[in-house]
Amino acid sequence: MSVESSPVIVIGGGIVGVSIAWHLARENKDVILIAETIGGVATPKSFCWLNAAGATQKFYYDFRRRSMARWAEMGKELPDLPIRWGGVLACDRTPEERQEFYERQRHWGTKIRRMEQTDLAVIEPQVEEAQFSSVKWGLHVPQEGTIEAYVAAAKLIAHAQSLGIKVLETSVTGFLKNDKGRVSGVVTASGQVHGSHVVLAAGLGSVPLLATENIRLPLNGQEGLLVNTAPTEKRYLNTLLRLPGLHMRQTLDGHIVFGASFAGGQPGDDAQATAEDLFGQVQKVFKNGHELEFSHYTIGVRPEPEDGYPILGSTGLEGLSLAVMHSGVTNAALVGELLAKKIVFGIDDPMLGDYRLDRFRDDAKL
Repeated sequence: MSVESSPVIVIGGGIVGVSIAWHLARENKDVILIAETIGGVATPKSFCWLNAAGATQKFYYDFRRRSMARWAEMGKELPDLPIRWGGVLACDRTPEERQEFYERQRHWGTKIRRMEQTDLAVIEPQVEEAQFSSVKWGLHVPQEGTIEAYVAAAKLIAHAQSLGIKVLETSVTGFLKNDKGRVSGVVTASGQVHGSHVVLAAGLGSVPLLATENIRLPLNGQEGLLVNTAPTEKRYLNTLLRLPGLHMRQTLDGHIVFGASFAGGQPGDDAQATAEDLFGQVQKVFKNGHELEFSHYTIGVRPEPEDGYPILGSTGLEGLSLAVMHSGVTNAALVGELLAKKIVFGIDDPMLGDYRLDRFRDDAKL
């Protein structure tokens, strides 16, 4: 089998790796997806907010907005993807920070509206009025939404398998290289797997794998605690709601997911106690909040590049690409599309230039 006809190997079963595999499959490329856990490690414990609000620089805002647009396109192609464009109400931060955010987002083209407390109450009628009166005013961003990322990953995998990709549930321990030093496959716990190209999208698991090739990946892990209520048929939230010290959303199947921030809060010395304290705060947010029931909490470890931006594309080793980031849920759609085009057609989208590993220069070597 020639290199050109060999499959592309994607390492990582979370939303980023799955999106890359799905986009490759759509281009009629043979793909082998390798993951210890299909659905990933961080993905099931994500807040799952599709947003551009996390960007303070225009180039990253544009990237995230473009990825949100790609999610919308994917939702039309696969109507059962669990995406909801319900918008966001932002009532957190200081008034000065809110105003700065408002002006920046308007300047960049976001459809964002300032709303007084009476308007906030109209959008979220189940929220106690005291919550809005205490903050006076908030911001409404109708273009943002949520996705049940773990479910979406499963649906994308299923569709990709119908297009012919193979899935191996095993661990990767290293890379194979040919006599010219090009990466030609991977070593797994189940044996060797050969391919034309390898994409490493394994989150924090990417760090030790690159270390086997003496490449330092500037990626850290940050814990985040998120809490879930038991599912309820009652619609408590119409938007993703950001209150001071409390971000929350209601899933498509009725759970309210919440944390001290969208990425979750620090679990503290007693995670159960922290979760129960947050649950008590959530009950006070809603009219008849006492009817809500505590279900469970999760502690996710999100992969965060040292400068806060995704790391995408070349690793310095021919035949090996990289895709690691926080905000994987928002960025996965565009990352999958751009890397698939680069691998299959050699199209190097200009947006990828801002996110190369070599921006860390000499720090990329151990």
